[in-house]
Amino acid sequence: IHNGLRLEEFYSAVIDVDACDFVFIGELRALKGVDIFLKALAEVGRTRPLRAFIAGGGPDEDSFRKLARRLQLTESVTFAGPTPAQTAFARGQCLVVPSRAESLPYIILEAAAARLPFIATDVGGISEIVEGSDVKLIPADNVAALVESMHAFLENPGDHAKAAEKLQEIVRKRFSAESMARAVTHFYVSRLLEPETA
Repeated sequence: IHNGLRLEEFYSAVIDVDACDFVFIGELRALKGVDIFLKALAEVGRTRPLRAFIAGGGPDEDSFRKLARRLQLTESVTFAGPTPAQTAFARGQCLVVPSRAESLPYIILEAAAARLPFIATDVGGISEIVEGSDVKLIPADNVAALVESMHAFLENPGDHAKAAEKLQEIVRKRFSAESMARAVTHFYVSRLLEPETA
């Protein structure tokens, strides 16, 4: 049974006028692929100016800050520390989830409910969330694939906004708190009605 979102969690995120191009929200550890994100930012930044907002803390924060310095990203990347998702959503035009592994990440559900475009890897249950939508996932641990997707967003954000709008409706139907409650209730009722076995 999938996690469910409350009705008030569905809205259209209002992006700050000075928002960055990309935002990452999550724990700062290698499993989340922040190093892949930083390397991709450096590559995309060779052809155009861009900025990124990184929200979160974790055991690998120092190594990521050092990597950002080595990649000469100190002027274009903000490490903001732990930040509420809705606040962080407003700080970037596109969420990047470059994880090497996931289960069913709530941040993807929250972004979908907020109609925020995102780029994510094809790991864990992310494909279940985007099934039936126009959102294309990328392979994990692949800088080149992330660079390509980031370029695609920057060149045509309108297409990604349309995909986010369609995904919001899909998530509204399949991942609502109401549907989760119905599924849980159905499970327990079906167990209670099962005939006893000797």
